Amino acid sequence: MTDVDTTTNTFDPDQFMNTTVDAPMATALQSVPAGEYTAMVGDFDSRALKTVNTKNGPRPVLEVPFTIQDDKLKAQLGRETVTHRESYWLDFLPGSASLDTGPDKNVRLGQLREALGQNKKNEPWAPSMLRNMGPLRIKVTTTSDKDDPEKKYTNISKYSKIS
Repeated sequence: MTDVDTTTNTFDPDQFMNTTVDAPMATALQSVPAGEYTAMVGDFDSRALKTVNTKNGPRPVLEVPFTIQDDKLKAQLGRETVTHRESYWLDFLPGSASLDTGPDKNVRLGQLREALGQNKKNEPWAPSMLRNMGPLRIKVTTTSDKDDPEKKYTNISKYSKIS
């Protein structure tokens, strides 16, 4: 195996194209196991807002990273940092770029805001205010794909304040 130095500005893409490996690569990510964890919201910017095409048309989704603060889990997964990216399907007021705060709208985002102490009446709020906030407790659940039970999905099912 030939070494390529990716830690300096001297990375050579041509050298990389001829760099060999002598072991198979992973074919699936190790997901965060189901359980309750202390976490921080990670840093993100406007690129976290995506548009997903659905059968009912395009839907905006905010992808928020969480950094899990659990040394046992870090050791179990063999990682220095354990992150989980959670997707929030967003509801907007019709014809507007303003989030809908009505009944049954943006509930999961409201639950996250509540756990972070950011869901208060008459206090202006913006998604950027989530960045690097916490700690909070999250409950991670795992479900299997209906067509491929070997494929697992992880989601945050509950948020809690840390007193």
